[in-house]
Amino acid sequence: MEKTSRREMLRNGAILSAGIASGGTLPAAARECSSLAGQDSRWDHEYTFGRTMLFMEEYYRGTMEILGRLSGEIPQIGELTNRAVSVIKNGGTVWNSANIGHMPTKEQAESRRGNPRVMKDHKQQSSKENKGEMKEGAFANLKKGDMIFTNYCNRSLQKARDRGVYVVSVTVNYVNNKFWPEGYVLPNEDGLLLEDVSNEILHSHIPHEQGLVHMPEIPYMAICPSCVTALGSLYWMLAGEIANKLADRKAKDVDKSVEYLSILTERVQEIMKAHKGSIRETAVEMTHRIRDGGRWFVKSVEHTGFQSELVRVASGPWMPNTGDWDANKSRNVMLVSGISPAYPDEVKIAREKQIEGAFVIGIGPASIDGVVPPGRLIDIADAGFDSFSPESGGVISIPGRKGTFCPTSGITGNLIQQMICAQWADEMARRGSVPFFLMGNYRAGRGFNRMMQKYAEEQGF
Repeated sequence: MEKTSRREMLRNGAILSAGIASGGTLPAAARECSSLAGQDSRWDHEYTFGRTMLFMEEYYRGTMEILGRLSGEIPQIGELTNRAVSVIKNGGTVWNSANIGHMPTKEQAESRRGNPRVMKDHKQQSSKENKGEMKEGAFANLKKGDMIFTNYCNRSLQKARDRGVYVVSVTVNYVNNKFWPEGYVLPNEDGLLLEDVSNEILHSHIPHEQGLVHMPEIPYMAICPSCVTALGSLYWMLAGEIANKLADRKAKDVDKSVEYLSILTERVQEIMKAHKGSIRETAVEMTHRIRDGGRWFVKSVEHTGFQSELVRVASGPWMPNTGDWDANKSRNVMLVSGISPAYPDEVKIAREKQIEGAFVIGIGPASIDGVVPPGRLIDIADAGFDSFSPESGGVISIPGRKGTFCPTSGITGNLIQQMICAQWADEMARRGSVPFFLMGNYRAGRGFNRMMQKYAEEQGF
């Protein structure tokens, strides 16, 4: 049977529709297809179910849109980092808690490799706080003259601002604000909004839905989360700018933030260019295995944020790390993501699971600081994906400081695993097996996941 690409199919479909609408004569090819009603045709291999593009393409386009919009925040980033430098030079502290979510807390941690450590972690996290809430008095340790970048919105933060802390509220899907549709997100403490607790607002451009993929079979939510890209990019842009200005009193208002965003954007584009075909092939293999009863597990050791961003996350898939791995080992899928080419514990996991018969997906850089180590994760894996982030530190150099800072490896690695997840959902649905995705607990109607739990367990994915 002759095969055709999705674009060819859609283009020919558009021609067909145009011919009918105009009352004109159908092209010969279209007449031939229409006369084959009830018979096999070259169209039968492709079912779109309302799709206009591959889900991984939609995720990529949403990512590029976020990065493009962040470029519009660069002037404000210049002003904010000037203020941050003054705070530090005057003996104050610049704090950060603009990291609500699963992976952002790991990606932005002071201990993260490549962090210039010019902003201090504001550590009050608890099980309640990870849902967008903070305990009473959570910001009580902030002093007059300090500065904080934060996602939170509560009375404690408002009091900190009122006593002289400079508060920058960073928008995030988890916390209600006037930019979101009314009633979509649960209200903040006492109904406060960002302008009630802050000196100014910095937009991350995370969509209020969090997800970037609009799946026709799941019309009530968008799937595949995006906060890592938005919050991570903003954090590294701010950190690079502050570190540079602290090191060079003649530094430009905006310099390292532009450099970081430019490099990251180029790498995101390279991922789509280099991996599009392999991602779809990988997603199809995953689909066949899971429909045959296999389980999908994910693991990251050096940077545990990767794993957290695919397990029990808002807009994320229910399936990863659920079920009995031992039930059908030869049909399982193991996805391992890292920030090093050959981190021993991650390589060990990949080898062990591959020997068991699992389909192993590896994501990570191909080299590190110009060195290509033996036994790379992406070589061992059945499907290996270069994250195009070969620096042990990052992409920014700071005058007078050794090494490099502000990595892209977390953002690019997560982008790849989210594109794989998106395309897996696409391939599953095409074959009549719609996977269950989790609705964020920050949303109104948060009982959805409890109601759907039994369905997900029975279905298995």
